[in-house]
Amino acid sequence: MKRILPFLKLLFWLALCQLPALAGARVVQANLGWYHALALPPFTPPDALFGLAWGVLYILLGTAAFLAFGRGLSLSARKPLILFIVQLALNAWWTPVFFGRRDPAASLLILALILAEGVWLAYALWRRNRAAAWLLLPYGLWLIYAAYLNIGVWALNA
Repeated sequence: MKRILPFLKLLFWLALCQLPALAGARVVQANLGWYHALALPPFTPPDALFGLAWGVLYILLGTAAFLAFGRGLSLSARKPLILFIVQLALNAWWTPVFFGRRDPAASLLILALILAEGVWLAYALWRRNRAAAWLLLPYGLWLIYAAYLNIGVWALNA
């Protein structure tokens, strides 16, 4: 039983971090035709790479959350936990705005919020668990790349 509880906590955080992907999957599928008709910036990856990258990133986020919050949610965990949930919510919000509303400009504003809030989250996690904060590095780098792609789509199709 002693080993099962940490495993269940890890599974919880991993599952929670998959919710933004699940929330946006239907919207993406319904609007792939629109997306493929856009002028895309150089170095835009194939569709399959997006799903693979986000799958790995959500696993890293879930692992970071487990490291930061897996031993319990003390009072000192409140701020990082709120920041973490906001990060997931902002991430889930981007997809319906970009694909559903077909609005690269508005989605770019959301992406700017995701990046700013992500830095704040990394700082809060750094103070709680440095390994958790380091796990956010690939996520942050991908978000910067996503911002490049989002800016490119906006600029090329305005």
